[in-house]
Amino acid sequence: MPEPTIAIVGAGVAGAAAAIRLAERGIAVTLYEAVAEPKPIGAGLLLQPTGQRVLAAMGLLDDALALGTRVDRLFGDTPTGRAVLDMSYRRFHAEAYGLGLQRGALMGLLWRRLRELGVDWQCGASAQGFEQDANGVTLRFADRAPARHAALILANGSFSRLREGMRVAQHAHPFPWGAVWTVLPAPQGFPQIELRQRFRSASQMLGLMPVGKAAGDDTRRGINLFWSLPVAELDGWAGRIGLDRLKAQMAALFPEVTPLLTELTDATQLREARYADVWMARWHDGRVLAIGDCAHGMSPQLGQGANMALIDAHELAAEADGDWPQVFERYTRRRRAHLRFYGQASKRLTPMFQSHAVVAPWLRDRFFGWGGRLPYIHQQSIATLAGVKTGWLWGRLKL
Repeated sequence: MPEPTIAIVGAGVAGAAAAIRLAERGIAVTLYEAVAEPKPIGAGLLLQPTGQRVLAAMGLLDDALALGTRVDRLFGDTPTGRAVLDMSYRRFHAEAYGLGLQRGALMGLLWRRLRELGVDWQCGASAQGFEQDANGVTLRFADRAPARHAALILANGSFSRLREGMRVAQHAHPFPWGAVWTVLPAPQGFPQIELRQRFRSASQMLGLMPVGKAAGDDTRRGINLFWSLPVAELDGWAGRIGLDRLKAQMAALFPEVTPLLTELTDATQLREARYADVWMARWHDGRVLAIGDCAHGMSPQLGQGANMALIDAHELAAEADGDWPQVFERYTRRRRAHLRFYGQASKRLTPMFQSHAVVAPWLRDRFFGWGGRLPYIHQQSIATLAGVKTGWLWGRLKL
């Protein structure tokens, strides 16, 4: 007979949150992480009202609010001053807002809770494959003995190789565009900003977002800087483009960012980001389940990655009562409409913001701003940003 524990592979947002929510229900969990000494990396993130509700259920929202920065508005324009995006959370709900947060701050909160709950967290455990039968799952590792568990949850990212072992129709298509990003301390006198974007067609995009401070850091507030690049230009960009030239391109597109760029002095401050469009016919296969980016990776354009991961964990725990194949099947039904909508929206909208396309961004520049002034369209746009839509015409997520 298998051990009664549930194995989770990956200690990122999805895996850590799932381990927490299951442990809170008294379910024994073993969390495996390939990295020997995990350190939180990744761009700043925007926690939507949906993700905030899950953190509140974990008792972590107040801590997140103390570290992050409220974001009430998203504004994007072109160098000529044409407004492309202008969305206010308050027009969706009077008390709604986004929360700009450093990923390291969020991971610090989740990892602290894992330790408080006494979750069995095994680092330096690189899972290589698995086999399942009617009674459980055997998880294989690179440098340790196999482990037997009652069920397996895969939460190891968009480019997971373990996902390929699931007997489910699936694909993971890398997006042709990625980004370089960093979190910089706001220089003295730098204006308070909300989520700010500047576009030149779809071939150049610069984003700024306040992300508060890191855990235990009372220094200057951080601002996440995001610069779009084709994946073909990401490899070796520092030697080919050079930091000075890259900063000049940013300043030419968005001159107001110049004071912030004085804090960017070394190419190693910029990290590279690559994304994939992950589609699965369903997210369960017997005693194996995929969650987070492993199950539904998408472009960052809609700002939903961490929020989807938190919702996955929350909704899984809500179903975790009974035989695990049945739990996972119910989870798939519970998540289908929400995940399908955002997967489709991400795939359709991304070429308007990151591509070499000409017609799509031309239409975006001329109609997005105008459409956003219509109450119904604005409501639907903000509902999409807030992470609550479950269909193109109607349907709202209930957490």
